[in-house]
Amino acid sequence: MTALPPRHAFGPSAQEQADVREHADFAATQDPVALAAATWFSRRGNLDAQQQAEFAAWLADDARHAQEYAQLKDTHRAVRRIPPHIAARWAVPAPSPRRPLLRSLRVLPYAAAAMLLLGVGAGGYQWWQQPTFSQSYATARGQRLAVALPDGSSMQLDTATQLHVTVYRQRREVRLAHGEALFQVQAKQGQAFDVLSGPLRVTVVGTQFSVRNTVAHDGQLRVAVQHGQVRVAGARQELVDLTAGQGVSSDAGGRLSEIASLAPGSVAPWRSGRITFDNVPLGAALAEFERYGDTGLAVRDPAVARLRIGGSFSLAQLDRFAAALPQLLPVHVVRDGAVSEIRMAAKMPAQAPAMRRPAK
Repeated sequence: MTALPPRHAFGPSAQEQADVREHADFAATQDPVALAAATWFSRRGNLDAQQQAEFAAWLADDARHAQEYAQLKDTHRAVRRIPPHIAARWAVPAPSPRRPLLRSLRVLPYAAAAMLLLGVGAGGYQWWQQPTFSQSYATARGQRLAVALPDGSSMQLDTATQLHVTVYRQRREVRLAHGEALFQVQAKQGQAFDVLSGPLRVTVVGTQFSVRNTVAHDGQLRVAVQHGQVRVAGARQELVDLTAGQGVSSDAGGRLSEIASLAPGSVAPWRSGRITFDNVPLGAALAEFERYGDTGLAVRDPAVARLRIGGSFSLAQLDRFAAALPQLLPVHVVRDGAVSEIRMAAKMPAQAPAMRRPAK
């Protein structure tokens, strides 16, 4: 005769009854639709044909069911993007091992609770990633603009400049679309300040430097440091550290030049309403003036455009620049309709040595 199992093996044990009560207590504190959505989501890979039909019927029964389930899917995608060291802070402890009989009572509540808690965690992480300040700034041709940022840093924008500032809780970021800006960065522990322009990234902690993006104008990007130190990252993982009095340029592809020494006062001279040239072609100098406004000057002779010039000139007194040209180069200025053309002077060589004479 087969022995009957002990009487206490039949019916729910005290622990099993406690599990049932725990499940009921947990469910009572949750939104029924949200809990049902979390439960269906936790089972999504293990549904047979009948359960899939039940799930489809549940989705179709109420528009909110589909909305809650879709929101849960979005939360799950956000959770998967959380870095491991952040996700670990919101990890849901696994339940202690139970006998197979208890799995139907405990697995689904824990799965649902885990999804809901991770949803809170994802929301917290997304909140942390949201900017605390976001603002675009722009200057028109010939305009300059001084901006104080909420972190204590400041910017000065040159002519025809456009940029966007975003301050996050753990970093500060400026995207310079075009033009030039001088940055005075307030040092903040654990909060780097990055300027992104074209293929370049300039990273600082506390310093004063300028970034120029005139790729559309002359195909160049330039970084110049007045105080402190910055790190410039170009294409191909190139990294260059610059200190005060140093600069570097880049082409549109992000290929960095050799580090150059800067002349005193050459970092963003436009702040004081001046423009400085160091042995540059006359055509390039005239094009630089044109960035600030119409000059009324033209160069049509390539030989004249190649003549080199140096000096510091006032942006507000362009007429003095035109008047000084015949003293600096073998040229003369001839009125030709609406413009004044810079022409080679008669009986003068096509190229004269570079001259530097500041125009007052």
